[in-house]
Amino acid sequence: MNITNTTNSALSLYINLDSSHISRLRRGKRSAVKDENSLRLMAEFFTRRCIDDYQRKALADMLGIDFHSLDTTNSSQFIMRWLMDEKKEEAKKVESFLDQISNISARPLTSEPANILPTDASTADTEIYFGLEGKRLAVKCFLSEVIAQEQPQTLLLYSDEPTDWMTADREFAAKWAALMVQVLSKGNRIKIIHTVSRDLDEMLHAISQWMPLYMSGLIEPYYYPKKRDGIFKRTLFIAPNTAAVTSSTTGNMINNAANFYTKNKEAIWALTEEFNQYISLCSPLIKIFTPHEKTSYINTLLEFEKEKGNCIIITESLSLLTMPAAVASNFIHRIMDNDLNYDELVENRRERFQQQLQDNSFFEIIRIFDGEKIKNGEVNISSSDMLSGEKAYYTLEEYIAHLESIQGLMNIYSNYNVYLTKEPIESRYMVYVKENLGAVIAKTSEPSVALAFNESNLTAGFWDYLRSLIGEKAYRYPDKKESIDKLCEYISSLKQCK
Repeated sequence: MNITNTTNSALSLYINLDSSHISRLRRGKRSAVKDENSLRLMAEFFTRRCIDDYQRKALADMLGIDFHSLDTTNSSQFIMRWLMDEKKEEAKKVESFLDQISNISARPLTSEPANILPTDASTADTEIYFGLEGKRLAVKCFLSEVIAQEQPQTLLLYSDEPTDWMTADREFAAKWAALMVQVLSKGNRIKIIHTVSRDLDEMLHAISQWMPLYMSGLIEPYYYPKKRDGIFKRTLFIAPNTAAVTSSTTGNMINNAANFYTKNKEAIWALTEEFNQYISLCSPLIKIFTPHEKTSYINTLLEFEKEKGNCIIITESLSLLTMPAAVASNFIHRIMDNDLNYDELVENRRERFQQQLQDNSFFEIIRIFDGEKIKNGEVNISSSDMLSGEKAYYTLEEYIAHLESIQGLMNIYSNYNVYLTKEPIESRYMVYVKENLGAVIAKTSEPSVALAFNESNLTAGFWDYLRSLIGEKAYRYPDKKESIDKLCEYISSLKQCK
């Protein structure tokens, strides 16, 4: 409606719905229209009004499709599908992303010298390479030159050109990945501006594609938060002390584009200034933490928990926020780290949690584990690897005590709700989201890594994913008595395993 400057009354007349109903839909105060005929009319209405390129680009971004695949013959169908399945499809994308990153291993950084072929390095001040093969050669020259340097530097990377040059040729993709690992192994850092619109799928793809390298802790990802028309595309790969690759294309001319590789100091300076101007308009996409950045992770977590808002969390077991003092004391003793005051951390988080419950809802999704699995010490304590660098595991008695503490909290706080999963859910990640504020995602399979972000569409995507696990009815109208009864039943079944 914003893209097409549509008023509530104009749309209501076309689809025969009351304008006040449209107003409530627009503000999210009313559940989405389910009537297929109304949705079809909506799709036709917006198709006829998305005529200009900037409108079609914005529409394509929203629909999560390529701008060039959208035309007047199919846009109505795309809009219809989006109106009917948006939340469901996004939840599937988030779940797929979480499963994908759970299986990712960090690329080992090697100190072995780079195998730089004669063709990978150029002696000319500036050279021009054409087309996809030319771009590949220019990038190999660039990365090889960086690897050859004695002093590390921060590389500046940006490209909104199609990535076929990097991904279509498997041999080159492997070569590119190996060179990037060697670049990082020499102590170089990277600032990268990802090409993401406000489309969730595009953002998740960018994050998962770079995740193995993110886990080195040497990459800072950014994104440009506003809309662009997508007509003019640009690539900037810059090593400020060494070399740069740059190209510009319009439409689909990348196959014939000129790619400039330069070691000219003045040209590199000018391109660096261009990049710096652009990144000043960008926002951090995510913050990345490994167990080595424990202090930064904890500070970010505390800042996140200071903000008030409706909350949903699913951990690999049970949240530390609800852990009783006696269990916490045992846990702390097992993973004691002299660099961290766990007592103070636990107290700070508990205090923020209780403040949260005064005004906002808090849902904890609890995975159901087999009693024997817990008894055998196979259920790990949430975030223990991020806090101490090693996993700690519940005893059966500790796990039951933690569940009983949760039961007590449910009786005390009206805003605290628990949802016990009916089906097994992958337990190699934590998802902790505050509605409209941000999220912390932790990959708890080896090697551990945590991500924090506040980008609105990523936040909304993960929020909707957690709500989909609970179910719309259970989220909107939680039945606390039913939840407490299920929890009691679960506790009783675990006590039978003693």
